[in-house]
Amino acid sequence: MKKIYNSTIISILTKVLILLVVAKALSLVVLWYLPSEGVELNVKENYQPKYQRVDFKNMIQQVKKEIINKPVNSVESVGTNITDMILSGLYGTKSSGFIIIALKAKPKNTEIIAVGEKYNGYILKSIAPMSAILQKNGKEYVLYLEKQESKTTSHITKVQTDDVFDSKREVTREDIATYAKNPKEMWKDISIVEVKDGKNIKGFKVTKINEKSKFAKLGLKVSDVIIKANNVKLNSYKDALDIYKNIDKLDTIQIVVIRNNQEMELVYEIN
Repeated sequence: MKKIYNSTIISILTKVLILLVVAKALSLVVLWYLPSEGVELNVKENYQPKYQRVDFKNMIQQVKKEIINKPVNSVESVGTNITDMILSGLYGTKSSGFIIIALKAKPKNTEIIAVGEKYNGYILKSIAPMSAILQKNGKEYVLYLEKQESKTTSHITKVQTDDVFDSKREVTREDIATYAKNPKEMWKDISIVEVKDGKNIKGFKVTKINEKSKFAKLGLKVSDVIIKANNVKLNSYKDALDIYKNIDKLDTIQIVVIRNNQEMELVYEIN
């Protein structure tokens, strides 16, 4: 019995040894044919971009904002303003004739412009007895004949000696700031009421003015009807307030009033 057990163990060990020898031989053969250098694993990187949510609606709105906020040079800001011109002379009727015009910066460099011709972007539409009508971008502007050195004439028409006023008067920014901070003081010195043509406002009439106030020194009188300011017709309180809000950006204010059924122009320089 013991001999049979021993022979079985010997048989198993013999088979195991044979397998080890075969495996070793195969490994030597494989090592013989493989290259001596090592093999590196080439791992392909899989790049995953960062997730970002794209809202096309916001993109469109952003483009619109950039377009709106982009500074645009308007024609009025880049070109010559009507207040920068001087009307030195005119000849003709409403639909024919010519004017002599120049820039205030170069008053001696005059040009003769006929009705229908253009000067610095403004087209001469018609000629009045003491003014010229020019048009730009669909808007009409009135340029009055330059005041001559005479005691009996004004920018617009002949008036009495007591109605003559200087072509320019000075207004200080301190005075403007004082009235802006104390509007009640302003209404103590001057009172105005709207003048209507039917339902539409055509101007503002001065009903009271303190003779010792700054308004009186500026040439305004009781019964004057203010119809324009800087070539803007005062058809509403908003028109007047818009000019007042931007007054700190202005150097000159031109006011057109009706006095004794005649249009007169008051020019104020803001210092």
